[in-house]
Amino acid sequence: MTIFRQILNNLKVISANNNIEKVKEKFIAKQININQIPEQLELLQQNKTEFDFIGITSNGDDCIYFAKNDGNFNIEYEAVEKTQLPYLEKMKNFATKNNFQFTEEKNDGIPYFTIFTNSDINETLKLAKQIQSEVFGNNNNNTEYEIVP
Repeated sequence: MTIFRQILNNLKVISANNNIEKVKEKFIAKQININQIPEQLELLQQNKTEFDFIGITSNGDDCIYFAKNDGNFNIEYEAVEKTQLPYLEKMKNFATKNNFQFTEEKNDGIPYFTIFTNSDINETLKLAKQIQSEVFGNNNNNTEYEIVP
């Protein structure tokens, strides 16, 4: 019975960690390029991710999150490090320029920004590309992003 429970527990962990890959006995974040975001958003919509949001980052500073919003998505940004603070203003400018409503809050002193895009998967991909290019300067479709959290 103990072996059966271990197998079940391992299967639960594997299914909960779709965004983690095991490489040489170490777990690392799953790597994708920006055009693979739709597949990840589909998993999010189907509740096949660990949380009710996912994020992408290529360098830590450019981490944007996709949060579920009644079958669609909003885009969020969190300035955990001081190096991320300048991007908050750029995110505000992006939201204003594209006529999106947004909020800025602080969670335990950490600035947190939400753009209410209410976008479907295809529009979310388009916005993610636009944000990565205009806000963070990532203009390459081949840039490797880690899935977070």
